[in-house]
Amino acid sequence: MIRKLFKVGAWGAAIVVAAFLLLFGVLFVDWGRSSARRDQDYIVQQKASPDGKLVAEIHRATTGMWQGPDTVYVAIRAATNAWGDHVYSKTYECDDFSGFGLEWNNLNQLTVTYGECHESKFNSPTEFAQENKVSKNDSVWNNVTIRYVDSRRIATH
Repeated sequence: MIRKLFKVGAWGAAIVVAAFLLLFGVLFVDWGRSSARRDQDYIVQQKASPDGKLVAEIHRATTGMWQGPDTVYVAIRAATNAWGDHVYSKTYECDDFSGFGLEWNNLNQLTVTYGECHESKFNSPTEFAQENKVSKNDSVWNNVTIRYVDSRRIATH
C-alpha cells in the first residue's frame, strides 16, 4: 500500500515538474520573441511649406515592447535634413489616422489637425484619456507658428 502511494506521489510530482518546465519554456520563447521586436516609425503624412524649405510630417511610432504605448507625433524639419524636431506627440493606439492632417497656411504658420483614438467601446473615460494623452504640443518652432485644430474624429480600432 505504501509503495502504491509512493508511486502515485512520484507520478504526481513528475507531472507537476513537467508542467512547470513546459510553462517556463513557453514563457522563455515568448520573452525571446517580444525582445526581438523593434521600435518602428512610419510617416503617415508629409507636407512641404509653400517655399519648399520646410517639411512637416505626421509619424506613427510603435514600440517593440509588448503592450507598450504607440504614439503619433508631428515633426518639422528643413527640407535638406533627414530628421526633424518633434513639436506634437500623443499616445495613439489606433490604426486609423483619418482625423490627422497638416496644412501650411503660409510660410510661417502650420495647422495641425488631430483626432482621438477610442480603441474599445468598453473603455472607461479614464482609459480613453490615457490612450489619447498629449505629451507635447509646441505652439512655435523656430519662426513657425503652430495651430492645433481638433478634427472631432474618434477612430476605433
